[in-house]
Amino acid sequence: MIQRKQSFFLLFSIIIMTGYIFSPVIRVDGGMVHNMVKAKDLAMNVNFPIIGHYFVFVCMVAALITIGLNLLAIFLYKFRGLQIVLCWLSILPALYSFCYTYYRMTTTDMIQDQLFYYGNISPIVAVILIFIAMFYIRKDDDLVKSVDRLR
Repeated sequence: MIQRKQSFFLLFSIIIMTGYIFSPVIRVDGGMVHNMVKAKDLAMNVNFPIIGHYFVFVCMVAALITIGLNLLAIFLYKFRGLQIVLCWLSILPALYSFCYTYYRMTTTDMIQDQLFYYGNISPIVAVILIFIAMFYIRKDDDLVKSVDRLR
């Protein structure tokens, strides 16, 4: 039963959120130097003014929570109600990491240019995939309920 459509969508969201950890989130341009801020670089990015000491760590933890909840939802295929709850709970940290990065980028005063880079779009794509998975989980649940009515 793990080869269902919703399992594949949850797996794709796990892959995308794993890519979020390793992809650039913000690009800081200072003259001829281009610094890429990634979620996995804990020690390297602390000296940027936009980062603070916890920016990168918070985004990485939110991505790991999303990955863990989606992985757990894949293996709880017999409990569709719990799967839907886990999907809703995994959407929250993904949206939090996107919004937190955008907030930190727009509310800081900085001499250098900051660009919202392509890596920060991946949580939104993961959220869309999780919503599609939830649609198929509900469809499965309706199918099981309709079969139970026939018995």
